[in-house]
Amino acid sequence: MIRHVFTLVWNRKRANALIITEILASFLVLCMVVTTLTYYLLNWRRPLGFDYDNVLEVSTEFVWRGHDAETRRAILERLRQIETELHGIDAVEHVALGQNVPYSNSISSWQFEGAGRNFEVLWGRVRPEFRDVLHLDLATGRWLEDGDDKLSWVPIVINRRLARDLFGIESPLDMSLPRFEDDGTPRDRKDGEHDYRVVGVLSDYRRDGEISQSPYISFAPVDYDDAEEYPARLFMVRVRPGTTSVIEEEMSTVLHALAPDWEFDFKWLPERRRDALRSKLLTLIIGGTVAGFLLIMVGMGLVGVLWQNVTRRTRELGLRRALGATATGVRWQILGELLALATVAVVLGALLFMQAPLLGIASWVSWKVYALGLVASLAILYYLVVLCGLYPSWLATRVLPARALQYE
Repeated sequence: MIRHVFTLVWNRKRANALIITEILASFLVLCMVVTTLTYYLLNWRRPLGFDYDNVLEVSTEFVWRGHDAETRRAILERLRQIETELHGIDAVEHVALGQNVPYSNSISSWQFEGAGRNFEVLWGRVRPEFRDVLHLDLATGRWLEDGDDKLSWVPIVINRRLARDLFGIESPLDMSLPRFEDDGTPRDRKDGEHDYRVVGVLSDYRRDGEISQSPYISFAPVDYDDAEEYPARLFMVRVRPGTTSVIEEEMSTVLHALAPDWEFDFKWLPERRRDALRSKLLTLIIGGTVAGFLLIMVGMGLVGVLWQNVTRRTRELGLRRALGATATGVRWQILGELLALATVAVVLGALLFMQAPLLGIASWVSWKVYALGLVASLAILYYLVVLCGLYPSWLATRVLPARALQYE
C-alpha cells in the first residue's frame, strides 16, 4: 500500500512539485524557529548563576587613552574614592567595580585555541565585593580577596564549564592556566607572562540571561595601582530591598561632587534583563510569524489541491467503492498520498537542515538541540498535514459507486 501511494505521487510529480516545494520551505523555516525555541527553553531551565534583583548598575564615562601615567593614577584614585563614597550611602549594601557585568552590551574577552577546541573566555577585572553584589554561587575554592592584586601571580576564578574543558576531571584549584601556540599545541609560560592561577570555580555565570548559553568566564582582581591596564567602568551596587529609584538622585549628587567632569548613567539590572529578553525574543517572534504565515499558506494550498483532486477523481474513487473499498480505506488513501507528499518534502528538508551542525553553523547549539528541534518540527508539520487532509478525505468517502458508473 505504501509503495502504491508513493507511485501515485510520482505519477503526478509535475502537479505535486509546487506543493512539495512549499512544504519544504515551510519545514526549513519551522525547523529554525523550533530549534531556536528549544535552545531557549533548555537554557531557561539551567541555573542563572547570579541574582539581579535590587542591583543597580552605575556606569562612568571618562577619557583614559592619551593621558600620562600620573593622570591615569589620578583616575584610578577617583574610582577608588567613588567606591568608598557609595559604600557610605545608607540604602547601599554592597558596591563593586567590575567588568563583564550581567546584561551588558560591552564585553572584555580573550581567545585562544587549545585542547582540541576554540576558546573565547570572558575576562573581567572585579573587586572582591562583586560576588556579594550578585550573589554568585561558588562551587569550590575561594573568591577573590583584598590583597590579591599585590601577589606575584594573578589569582583568577573561573566557571565550571571552563574548568571542565581546560582541565578535564582534574581539580583546577592552584593550577595555572595552560598556554598554547597559535596552532593549539601546549607550550610553557614565557618570561614576562603573567601566571594566572585558579583559586576558585563558580557553578555558572550566564551574564547574558536565562535564554543564553553559559560562556567561558574568568574573573581577576582589580588593581587600583596599575596605570597601564584599561580600567573597569561599571560599579555594581546592591541596595536594600524596597529601595526605589530615588536613590539615583542621592548617588548622582555624591558622584558629581567627586568627579564633576565625568558622566554617569544609572540602570537597574531587572530593566537590563527585560531589555535583553525583548531583544533576543524579537528575532524568535519574527521568525515564528513568518513560519506561521508559511504554514497557513501551505495548509490552504493542501486543502485546495486535495479538494481539486477529489473532484477530478470522482470516477476512480467511485469505482473503488463499487469494487468493495470501504470509506475508511478511501480516506486513508487520500491521507496517505498527502503524507507521502509531506514525507518527500521533509526528507529533503531534514537533509538540508542537518547540514547546519555538520558545517559548524551556530556551533554553540548542541546536536541534542538540533535533534529535538527536528523531531518537534516533524510532529508539527505532520499534524498540520493530517488536519488539512481531514475534510478532503471525508469528501472522497461521499463519492457513490453510481457516480462512477454514470460515465460508462
